[in-house]
Amino acid sequence: MRVPGDITGQKRNCGAQARQGFVLLSTAVAMVAVIGLLGLAVDVGRMYIIKSELQAYADNAALAATWALDGTSQGITNASRAIQNVAGSPSASNRWNFATQAVANAQIGFSTSAGGPFVSNPASAKGVMFAQVIASETAPVYFLPILPTVGTSATVHATSTAGQITRNNFGDGLSPFSPDAHSLTDPNFGFTIGQQYTLRWPPPGQQKKGNGCSGDVGCSPSGSSDRGYIDIGQGNGNSGLTSAIVDNGYTLSSPLSVGSTLSMVSGQKSVSGAMQTRFDEDTDTTSTDYSTYTGNGRRLLIVPVNNGSNPAQVVGFAAFFLPPNACGSKNVSPCCAEYIGPALEFSNHPGAANGGGLYQAELVH
Repeated sequence: MRVPGDITGQKRNCGAQARQGFVLLSTAVAMVAVIGLLGLAVDVGRMYIIKSELQAYADNAALAATWALDGTSQGITNASRAIQNVAGSPSASNRWNFATQAVANAQIGFSTSAGGPFVSNPASAKGVMFAQVIASETAPVYFLPILPTVGTSATVHATSTAGQITRNNFGDGLSPFSPDAHSLTDPNFGFTIGQQYTLRWPPPGQQKKGNGCSGDVGCSPSGSSDRGYIDIGQGNGNSGLTSAIVDNGYTLSSPLSVGSTLSMVSGQKSVSGAMQTRFDEDTDTTSTDYSTYTGNGRRLLIVPVNNGSNPAQVVGFAAFFLPPNACGSKNVSPCCAEYIGPALEFSNHPGAANGGGLYQAELVH
């Protein structure tokens, strides 16, 4: 029974209220922490996904830009356009914000080395073989702004660099010819870009009559039975040569490298029809030289260049362009092709290097 004047019950009530206030305060603090953790999980996770999406775009765009480089100012222009083409692609890998938006903010830079510096407009396109793409997008932040100093948006960046990387061996995609180098010290093998050189020589009895292509005046093949054909896996038969020229369907068991000894194919062969078939499969059959060419690449051949010795050895690789009627009207005529510079694997144009060689576009970091 409560005794008049007893204040014990009042103290107990005040104690209960104090405890309730403490619980309420603790709950409020805990809720802030929970919301903060929720924000950390949701917002940071969302930023991570956006980062991955932008990285996929940057990788694709850098490769596309690198693929367009050909050592000319037009190649730089084409590379700059390439990143916009990638951004406009309907592919989900080229979009961000859970694939709902196209990438709108991307910068591209070019350099002669993987380490830069990268500039948007190089003074010279010669030797520019690397492209760097930086993609940046700003996304709203939903939960984290409850915390002090956290804004309502965050900018996410992704950077990717790609380049034309030297390949020293090639096992598939080669054409079964090997022109003789005119110089073993010149990066272009002594060839002049835009000049035509002999891929298929006339028969031995006519080789010393100057019956070669314009760039080979005064030259003859390394061996008396050498017609310029090589075995890239197709063997010595005429049908194999035809298939190798038209389809590039052979793969060497051991890829050719600089220093490899070539297996020459001798004898009277007929490849004029195969060369014309390949020519006719191009989307541009009207250009008389590479300077005006806009085709799909079927008129381009990648071949190993040899040192002119007997047996011949590979000194490098190069890209050549088939002119109209490359092999003339007779099987005893030479087959001529225009030297256009370094070979860029699976491309419809030469690479951007200062000199010959074989390159492929790949991500470097």
